[in-house]
Amino acid sequence: MRPTTTQQLAIEAMLNSLLGPRIYDRLCLGMKVGGMDEDVLYVFVSNEACAAEIEAVHTDDFALAAEHVLNQPVRCVNVIPYDFTDLSSP
Repeated sequence: MRPTTTQQLAIEAMLNSLLGPRIYDRLCLGMKVGGMDEDVLYVFVSNEACAAEIEAVHTDDFALAAEHVLNQPVRCVNVIPYDFTDLSSP
């Protein structure tokens, strides 16, 4: 199930409130909720560092926001970076 545009915006607004504007801007700008498969929420973020921090510290906030907006239980949050190639040139 993919969220509607309104649901995406509602999740973003709730995350901004839960995380605070400074953390939200650092981690979630450009974020897209990819959808839910059974009870797994898929979230796409700008880079690997953001994905790692969200998975380490903020998955409960993402699950709470999605459960509230989508009205479905979230048991697992899978955060995927848009760009898997975070390599510097030699």
